[in-house]
Amino acid sequence: MKIATSILFLTMLSACSGTPTETHYYLLRDDSMAQSRQLTLSTEYAMGSVTISSYLDRPGLVLETNNGEVRPALKHQWAEPVQESIDNFLRTQISLSMGEDIFPADVSPARNELEIKINQLHGTQDGEALIVAYWWVRNDDKVISAHQFSETRSLNTDGYGALVDAERSLLVALAESIATTLKEAG
Repeated sequence: MKIATSILFLTMLSACSGTPTETHYYLLRDDSMAQSRQLTLSTEYAMGSVTISSYLDRPGLVLETNNGEVRPALKHQWAEPVQESIDNFLRTQISLSMGEDIFPADVSPARNELEIKINQLHGTQDGEALIVAYWWVRNDDKVISAHQFSETRSLNTDGYGALVDAERSLLVALAESIATTLKEAG
């Protein structure tokens, strides 16, 4: 009995002696977001809903491993809810690109409401990050323009940090494309 207990204890002790893998947390932020300034409310556009596909609405960064198969990372996670991060990031980036601040529709007097749907935002097995998004402008219940945005970015290096950088770059490109289109329409 003592031998069995000793073997069990040594087995449990050796299982605990391995170095645990540390979880890495990533914020979706841009340096320009941290500047103090006077806000200039857009009177033409407000931010409506920003939605993301359900496979993205999880803590772990997502990689496509095979055609159509995706896996969320266990030890590389977003530091806050992805839905909230993308919404805040896009609103800020669109505002910066437009030169005026797009406020949420519930606090903005603007009648034109911008809505965005992120269908895909993940790493690919080819070492790229991919985004597929749709966006439209609504005036009351009428859609007055609709657009699709799709791009890939190669990762600069291996690793999840490079994936976060590429995804951030794709979201900035989406925001700049939206702002350019809105400015041309206005």
